[in-house]
Amino acid sequence: MRRLIWVVTVVASSGAGCGGDDGAPPVDAGPEGPALEIPTIIALPYVAAGAGAASLEVTVTNPGTDDATGPGGADLGWQLGDDPAFTVERAPPLVAAGGTATMTVRWSGAAAPVITGTSLTVDSNAGARTAEVWAVAGDPTLPPATFSPVMASGTAEGAAVVIGESAVVALPTAPYPATGQPWTDARVHLFVPAGYRQRDAHDAVLHFHGHNTTIDATVPAHRYREQVWASGVNAVLVVPQGPVNAASGDFGKLGDPAGTEAFLHEVITVLYRAGKLTRPVLGDVVLTSHSGGYIAVAANLDDAAAFAVRQVDLFDSLYGYLATYRDFVIGGGRLRSNYTAGGGTDTNNLSLATMLGGAGITAATTFTQAALRDAAAVIYFTAASHGDATRDDGAYAEMLRWTPLPGRRGPRAELLTATATATTATVTWRSPPDPDLTGWRVELSLDGLTWATATEVGAAATAATFPVTGAVRVRLVPITIGVADAVALPTDTYAVAPDAAILVVDGFDRAIDGSFSGLAHDLTGRVGQAARLVHTISNEAVIDGGFALTPYRVVIWLVGDESTDDHTFTAAERAAVDTYLAGGGRVIISGSEIGYELGPTTAGGQWLARVAGAVYASDDAGTTIASGTGALSTVPAFAFGTATAAYVEEYPDAYTITGAGEVVLRYSTGGAAAVGVRGRAVIVGFPLEVIEQPGMLAKVIDELRAFVDP
Repeated sequence: MRRLIWVVTVVASSGAGCGGDDGAPPVDAGPEGPALEIPTIIALPYVAAGAGAASLEVTVTNPGTDDATGPGGADLGWQLGDDPAFTVERAPPLVAAGGTATMTVRWSGAAAPVITGTSLTVDSNAGARTAEVWAVAGDPTLPPATFSPVMASGTAEGAAVVIGESAVVALPTAPYPATGQPWTDARVHLFVPAGYRQRDAHDAVLHFHGHNTTIDATVPAHRYREQVWASGVNAVLVVPQGPVNAASGDFGKLGDPAGTEAFLHEVITVLYRAGKLTRPVLGDVVLTSHSGGYIAVAANLDDAAAFAVRQVDLFDSLYGYLATYRDFVIGGGRLRSNYTAGGGTDTNNLSLATMLGGAGITAATTFTQAALRDAAAVIYFTAASHGDATRDDGAYAEMLRWTPLPGRRGPRAELLTATATATTATVTWRSPPDPDLTGWRVELSLDGLTWATATEVGAAATAATFPVTGAVRVRLVPITIGVADAVALPTDTYAVAPDAAILVVDGFDRAIDGSFSGLAHDLTGRVGQAARLVHTISNEAVIDGGFALTPYRVVIWLVGDESTDDHTFTAAERAAVDTYLAGGGRVIISGSEIGYELGPTTAGGQWLARVAGAVYASDDAGTTIASGTGALSTVPAFAFGTATAAYVEEYPDAYTITGAGEVVLRYSTGGAAAVGVRGRAVIVGFPLEVIEQPGMLAKVIDELRAFVDP
């Protein structure tokens, strides 16, 4: 078995020189006095082991007004770490004021694969400057990796979103070939999500696939790349080919932690060689598996493993090794495991929960954001099929989202509530425990385009207040080390106004496979501002936080184009609506797949009929034009969901009516676009947020409100 040598010496670098008396240098001149700038990281070119040396010409600059020399006017003092394999050639004795100079850093190479580093320090009259120096020699048989863009899956509109880059490359340290096994496919699928940023180390999600598949089939089928992107985490996805189309969970060389360590370091080598990173350091690892991949995961939870496994995610995959997984949690690891009705892992999952309970650890049994963030173990039932256990409710993405791994653009937080009294607004939120997070900025806007800071709070805060005098849109932006303000990931945008009688519920969480591809949206804010005096909450605030709907005269519940995998209305959400209606509430529901998901089921069909007198008719109305009829006859024809809308809507649901149901909007093709029971509820077969004209959106909402609250 090949082993990579791992050597690391890192010293952090400092910044450039000072400015003028007021701390800000003139725009047309460098700092007064000498200054010296060297790269923070010097990444030497990749070489094959045994193929000789690597060297790099490095540019040194002096933006100051005086020459940069060594202390006291001597030559600049260049020093490398203790490794004699690194040398500096033609180092400049000084750098003239406003000038540049070059030097060469050389590494003599290595006979065996190695990742190694040292530090370069220069003493000058501007102070000491330090850089990291890295060198990598790979296996001579290691081929280069060619990365290609990965587009969001789903519709043509969604496919315009680049979510990252993928490469499939054969690695010498891959599971196969392996002694005594027939498989020889050494390919590994690597995915680097869009916006990936370099930190002190590079975290990895290592996935072991199930039986009877290949990486060519399983990666797209389970949307692993899309889900890593949707999670927001700053990690590289690694999916090695195991047994090819075989009923086996044997992952060859990766059945030994030493083999997996060598493999992960070779992945880092591949990424370094391809220019995807310049600091080749392995960070934390999340191990995931579907079905038969659990054997390889368990093998790598051995105490002898030289890499840090932060979390384990099992998708209908706990067929054995219960004691190993129990000990992993007891030892401080995080475990998430789901099971289905037909996958055969239900008994083992329940047994593991009991075993953990005996050790004083209570496993959470519900798939909620709070549980995924806080619990040491989450063991829950999913109604999905065995094959869909990774996709149901975005399980793979959500388990990663709420890990302690850092986010690419800061943590992907959930804005839970935006409410207000006569003078003060309050927002609450839930955030993954991002180690780079330093605070939060609450931003306000009147149009969703121009934003101003209302207040800033610390990283540990989960709520903030600010004065409010009228309707505004609000969002939360993380303040994160290493993430520029311009690329920080905001939360969804909500609308809020003082003393509102209307509540908007944001139930649109779908990020992949649909018409809208994004990790944050302003769709709820757009509807809320059209409805004017509203408060806004996330659907998680209802099902995971117990937020009461009863104080509001009307609830507008938006689910966008969520569908069967993401669930338009869960049983818990339907129960919350039922309770609200029973207490005299009134509800407007909109979404393009509600009927498609619920209509064919007995419980769902009965709920549609009971709530709004609605009967699901078809998945595609065949048009993007609708107009008012009956009680809404004053609403003229309007367009929705075309190329100029917030997103393209391709499959608007059509309905018929039953009982007390009335048709209030009709498609140009004749089907019912919205039906409801006067004074109670209405369901709209397309997302309200994709009505294109703001004035028409406000008109439709006003008329729907008058229908349910005459």
